[in-house]
Amino acid sequence: MSPGPGGDGPERASGPAELDGEGMLSAILDNAPMYIYAKDHEGRYLLFNRRCQEIAKCSFEDVRGKSDHELNPREVADAYSQADREVLATGKPMSVEEAVPTGAGTLHVLSVKFPLMDAAGRVAGVCGISTDVTEQRRAEQENQRLQQEMLRMQESMLRVLSTPLIPIARGVLVMPLVGEVDGRRAEQVLEALLDGVASSSARVAILDVTGVPSVGPEVADGLVRVAKAVGLLGAEVVLTGIQPRMAQALVEMGEGLSGIVTRSTLESGIAYAMSRTGR
Repeated sequence: MSPGPGGDGPERASGPAELDGEGMLSAILDNAPMYIYAKDHEGRYLLFNRRCQEIAKCSFEDVRGKSDHELNPREVADAYSQADREVLATGKPMSVEEAVPTGAGTLHVLSVKFPLMDAAGRVAGVCGISTDVTEQRRAEQENQRLQQEMLRMQESMLRVLSTPLIPIARGVLVMPLVGEVDGRRAEQVLEALLDGVASSSARVAILDVTGVPSVGPEVADGLVRVAKAVGLLGAEVVLTGIQPRMAQALVEMGEGLSGIVTRSTLESGIAYAMSRTGR
């Protein structure tokens, strides 16, 4: 193009510029940030904008007149064409999230698909406009992972707080329990006591239930199992602070209490433990 008579720039026509409809549409399609494509009734590509070409690493000429099954593995092609077939069958638009495998990993897109009509008003094809939501999905997955990690940490902290194990002297541990004790918490008590006794080589573990308002037969049985399990490690469990209802539940177990030491208060339980360890 030669420079204009008044300078070095291109020659400009006088009057307002006129837009070419086809050229304008082509520019919009190729510069849109979405993936835009169209297929005929048989699933053959009629339109494949520049964004699609970039992610597929091929030109429009490579896909023109071809179907997904000619361009992709069967499993991938079936996934692509499933929503297309539904739009063609119903003649209604739909939204669907799709996973698109690429050389750089899986691309997640949110696609709006709608029918293309011929001059007689019949469904002749389908058009899709897909928006990349990959980063959004990654952020959601990371957020879910962080939430799950936080829940695990909270559960771990609650477990420690609900089953505190306090060394008060060499060979003596105290676990004060406060609040309701159900079957799950009884299992946590067993786990914490066994770990504590094994790691510290304790000789006496005091299980103080002063702060436990009530306990049923199932939990009473659990506490007895705790005592027996700890006994297998060579340590002794002392139950202190037993309330009347708990005492009744334990008595009803009969011989299950044999070999288990009980004391009315934590103070008397500590005194017993000290005597057992030579202090």
